[in-house]
Amino acid sequence: MTSERFFIRRILASSVFMILLTSPLIMTINATNDNSIDSEYFIRKLIREYVNAMNKRSTENIISLFDEEGQFIDKTFNQEFSGIKELTNLYSSIFSMNNRLTFTAFPWKIEIEESNALVTCSWSLVSNYGVYNGVYWINTGKVSNEWKITEITALITVVHRYHPPYTLLS
Repeated sequence: MTSERFFIRRILASSVFMILLTSPLIMTINATNDNSIDSEYFIRKLIREYVNAMNKRSTENIISLFDEEGQFIDKTFNQEFSGIKELTNLYSSIFSMNNRLTFTAFPWKIEIEESNALVTCSWSLVSNYGVYNGVYWINTGKVSNEWKITEITALITVVHRYHPPYTLLS
């Protein structure tokens, strides 16, 4: 009976020792996961703000989501727009050509590495001339403790055109 008690005490002591030994590691993993969860929340919020700004056709709101050196790269037409001025011109022209516009983006993969993240989204844009579907790769970075868009790379994958003066029913 005493050897069984000794054996049980030894297993119990070993278990407690292992828990104490690994608890700093567990706390580090949880802290990292909590930080990633917080970052993912703010990145998803940034994408929602971008979608809302597109649907409001607000160039100012969109530009405020980019960092100062932000870029929009259009892989379909091999065009690049860099900096606040070019981005402002790009979005202003999109909105001026489309008095009605509906935009959606669905982030389906977010890869976070410290203060940078890559978001892969499917997107859809309904305009005066058709429905466009594609993929966005959105690079984000933390600037002054706030997530900003550093680059959007866009690729159109499907186009459903209709011919003006076709209008959607209001």
